[in-house]
Amino acid sequence: MPGVSMSKRTKRTVFGSAALLSIAALIAKVLSAFYRVPLQNLAGDLGFYVYQQVYPLYGIGMTFALNGLPVFISRLVAEKTVAERPALVRQLRSILVGVSLAAFVGFQAAAPWIAGAMGDQDLTSMIRAVSWMYLFMPTLALGRGYYQGTLDMTPTAVSQVVEQILRVAVIIWAAWYFHGHPAWTYYEMGTFAMSGATIGALGAAWTLHRYRRRDPFWGTVHLATPDNSWRLLTRRLLLQGGSICLFAAALILFQLVDSFTVARSLQKIGYLPVAARSLKGIYDRGQPLVQLGLVLSSAFGTTLVPNLTRALQSGSRLRIQRLATEVTHISLLFSVAATGGLIALLPWINQFLFGDREQLMTLALYLGAIILVAMINTYNAILQSVGNYRAATYGLLIGIALKAALTGPLIRIFGLPGASLATLIGLAVVWWIIFNQLPSLIRISVSTRLFGTRLLGVTIPMMIATFMIACASQAVLGVSRWASIGVTLIGIAAGVTIFLTLALRNKLLTIREWLVLPFGSGMLHLVQRLQRNK
Repeated sequence: MPGVSMSKRTKRTVFGSAALLSIAALIAKVLSAFYRVPLQNLAGDLGFYVYQQVYPLYGIGMTFALNGLPVFISRLVAEKTVAERPALVRQLRSILVGVSLAAFVGFQAAAPWIAGAMGDQDLTSMIRAVSWMYLFMPTLALGRGYYQGTLDMTPTAVSQVVEQILRVAVIIWAAWYFHGHPAWTYYEMGTFAMSGATIGALGAAWTLHRYRRRDPFWGTVHLATPDNSWRLLTRRLLLQGGSICLFAAALILFQLVDSFTVARSLQKIGYLPVAARSLKGIYDRGQPLVQLGLVLSSAFGTTLVPNLTRALQSGSRLRIQRLATEVTHISLLFSVAATGGLIALLPWINQFLFGDREQLMTLALYLGAIILVAMINTYNAILQSVGNYRAATYGLLIGIALKAALTGPLIRIFGLPGASLATLIGLAVVWWIIFNQLPSLIRISVSTRLFGTRLLGVTIPMMIATFMIACASQAVLGVSRWASIGVTLIGIAAGVTIFLTLALRNKLLTIREWLVLPFGSGMLHLVQRLQRNK
């Protein structure tokens, strides 16, 4: 009995730790999405452009140190015995220190060239400012990865929140100071804002150091003798770790392509540099909206992936088919619902967040990325669970190359909406390649033609009704920015109610699928009440 009790206590600890990490990730994602609103409001579209041009260089490093490398390192740690772990960590530290130093020196030296390739030489100081955070990558990735590998998620969760709070505070302070001091240039503001990346990384490293100081494991690392093949470990780091990192930063890599192509392409079709950069700032408004949509959709869609992984390992055909169907249905349902709702309310969301209703078509197209990225993340998680890293990585690289090749020509044809269209085409190709690499049993199970048709039959009426309710609310409340807040809130309440009601009546999800969701049991009670009222 004591052994059983300990087992239950261990499981509770693991689940509680995982829940803490999920909450921390949610807080970080919300902070990352919403700080851009006061930044744009205080610095304007041109200031937002300046920040967003260099942001992907930070975002890639942050994602590697937070999501990509820690996940890979945690798997390596879990594979090793307690006695073997110090040697593994020492080897990984040596490799990562080399990578981080190369990244730092590379960005410092190549900053003028990168800025020139982006079409704005004044970005040089910002690129050099963000390069400093790469020096913290080994400390952050190793600390987080080791503790996650031992099923202790608390250090990762706390350091993640500390990092984001410090970074966001610096960015907002920089924008606020810029707003009140006209002598400060956009690029000085951007350089100071980008220093928040280093300050946040320093805070996260200090947080992890407090945990390491109490853990005797770290005292054994520098004494350990490496017993793994350097070549094999480096190869795994590049192939498996690289694949995990690339997909963790997939959307950021597409944004990096935009940094090199959008403003330059707009200038080629006749826009003056200032006008082109301001338009790029408006285009970048889509990024926090997509992040918000992904927070809402991915949180539900990935909950079943671990269960599907276990089913694949056990070889249970019926369970594999059922779980694959459930994963696809839930991911698609919430990503389509989030996208449809945001598009229906986009005029008012754009106005109350950013002050005007510019480039609605561009932003509406960009929001389609929510659906594609949600499905890519879900299917890639399945591929990685069966050890298939290479095909998905090739698919992502092909999609990015296609995005880079198409952005300029599509902007010449369609104007700024062409950039959004290029993003959708690139992501669609990534999705198609990954989908075709799924195990055949899963690929057959996740065929979504019938479900997709029924989902559209719910989403389109929801969008129309939500838009009409928003228009009616605007007629009553007015067209000011403050009024758009009220219209948006009314529209959200109406859209959620309409979508859930139609989804329940049309039985889009099975009882089992509803029960997977946090609010699933409440939805089922609502179904029963509706059926009794018929």
